[in-house]
Amino acid sequence: MNSTQPGSDRQPSSAATLSAAVEGRPMKLGKGFTARHFSEDKFSGLIDPVVMVDHFHMTSPTFEPHPHAGISAVTYVFEDTRGVHYNYDSLGNFGPIRPGDLHWFAAGRGAVHTEQPEGDDSPHVHALQIFVNLPAAMKFDEPYAVHVNAEDMPELRTEGCRVRVVAGETHGLRSPALLPRPFTLLDAYLDAGQHLSHDLAAGWNAMICVVSGSLVVRQGEREVVLQAGQSLGCGAEAAARLMSEARGDAHFALLAGEALKEPLVKYGPFVMNTQEQMAERIEAYRNGEFGTLEMPG
Repeated sequence: MNSTQPGSDRQPSSAATLSAAVEGRPMKLGKGFTARHFSEDKFSGLIDPVVMVDHFHMTSPTFEPHPHAGISAVTYVFEDTRGVHYNYDSLGNFGPIRPGDLHWFAAGRGAVHTEQPEGDDSPHVHALQIFVNLPAAMKFDEPYAVHVNAEDMPELRTEGCRVRVVAGETHGLRSPALLPRPFTLLDAYLDAGQHLSHDLAAGWNAMICVVSGSLVVRQGEREVVLQAGQSLGCGAEAAARLMSEARGDAHFALLAGEALKEPLVKYGPFVMNTQEQMAERIEAYRNGEFGTLEMPG
């Protein structure tokens, strides 16, 4: 938003840290999946509770049914997707994730799922896959899924600015998504020279991923320039305001949540707090405790 619009007035405390720009690692799987991959270990703890983000394009089924435990596996499908991204899981959920939809799979103690493009002669799914860590107290909870349709998400619209409030809240607008813990996901479009501000509560971290264009992110006296395919992290020790300015037309996503600051043990799609927990969850999966997923014929 520009300087005459709400939220761009005097900033709260600048007791926050910005990372340098992080280049997403290119990934390619088979003939139908490419991505820019961002892992939490590249951000010095500044994107906790986010564990990883894949900004991906998928044109054909790529992944077999696979397990998750200890995290939420989150899929946000951008509006320019062609066709429908279908979800299937071992909880009995199945159905479309349409352009602009959010699907939040809180895996808890463990479940199996897969997602794939369907329903178009030449599908092209453009989306974010996000692993959001669950706190120790929730890692063994019953798994469940939350789905929010595109038309139910509020939008902030001002001159040269459109922001979809996919999860959480900003500028008085709140998504209907009921999540395991508060978390914000914004899908933002800015015209050249326009600004967007977002306030972080003390103890929260944020991640900004540039989908297209170029963006300057400011916090206090620090600024970082991001290009498409790059991200940064921000950790707020006290209440802080992030300012983003487009250097040309820009499309970016902002993710934010309260930092867990807990031990992290990762093994593929599992994230636990200890090696003992990890070994126990792997054994539980092998014993069939995550349920089974029967794909349609």
